[in-house]
Amino acid sequence: MLTVSFKHSFEAQTFDINANIPAKGVTAVFGRSGSGKTTLLNVIAGLVTPDEGRVALSGRVLFDSATGITVPIWKRECAVVFQDSRLFPHLSIKQNLNYGRPNTVNESKYQEIINLLDIEHLVEAKPHQLSGGEKQRVGIARALLSQPKLLLMDEPLASLDIPRKREVLNYLQNLAQRIDIPVIYVTHSLEEVMNLADNLLLVEQGEITGFGSVEDVWNGESLALWKGQGQHSSLLNVKVCEPHTDHCMRRLEVANHSLWVPDDGFNGLVNKCMRLRINASDVSVTTSQAVGSSIRNILPVTVLSIAQLSEHSVLLELELAAGVSIKSTITVWAARELDLTHGTTLYAQIKGVSFTQQNLASH
Repeated sequence: MLTVSFKHSFEAQTFDINANIPAKGVTAVFGRSGSGKTTLLNVIAGLVTPDEGRVALSGRVLFDSATGITVPIWKRECAVVFQDSRLFPHLSIKQNLNYGRPNTVNESKYQEIINLLDIEHLVEAKPHQLSGGEKQRVGIARALLSQPKLLLMDEPLASLDIPRKREVLNYLQNLAQRIDIPVIYVTHSLEEVMNLADNLLLVEQGEITGFGSVEDVWNGESLALWKGQGQHSSLLNVKVCEPHTDHCMRRLEVANHSLWVPDDGFNGLVNKCMRLRINASDVSVTTSQAVGSSIRNILPVTVLSIAQLSEHSVLLELELAAGVSIKSTITVWAARELDLTHGTTLYAQIKGVSFTQQNLASH
């Protein structure tokens, strides 16, 4: 467990943070610019000493204002990856990787990390010869070679263009599944949260406004602040099942329901769990199961809640099974005509466009 509890004041902002973060998996710290994401990271790393509070990792106290404990940065066993790679420009990539590498990291471990981030072919180059994505991969490798007990990442993709972001994101997805140390990942991108994180911590004006599994926070109310009217969606954990016998489609299973998606990129993933996003705008409802419809995914649901989004539209939360729900946006006109109330039984019609491959992330 990573315990972070502190109060701190800057000239323009006050922080009051209390969180118990699991010491495993990836915890995304999300919020708007200036909300306090980086300050939280800096307090954990020791780059900022708060006015009061306590920070402890797996029982080891890193900071405690009450007892006067302040473990120096270099003794905290925390590695930080910043927005830029911060490589030494006069050193080769190999020299950068070996800088600060402890003697306990043998050649086998070194090679494992190099291969994990696919940078073997870069080791003789200088930083100026690398792309932005390559530099970040080297920076991540260097951080891991320091054998940290905690990896802190401060918006590592923020300075990259879209192709480089996608490149590094693929490596980060693999990394998240392979390393056995906790990762605190600061970001302002919901796409990165969905693709990488196990847990999600929301920060707003120096306070935590939401914390839990990515699915619970995403599907709850605390994330609504960052979602515009047309951006409501649901996250579901699904299991990859068998392909269709006659058509190029793949069955996914959630809460004993089947969802059919294009069979693209699922090789080797049968019986694996994935994360699926369904946009609320791609879900319509009907009071009876449609006959002769082109929509392949029509599921029985129950109305859990109805929220007015605007003069023209409402947001429905529809229960698939206990603890599993999806959202749908429909017009006020349709809601009134269907006479929808809490507990109404409906059928949700989910358009295939919601199940594109980029909406799936290994989890």
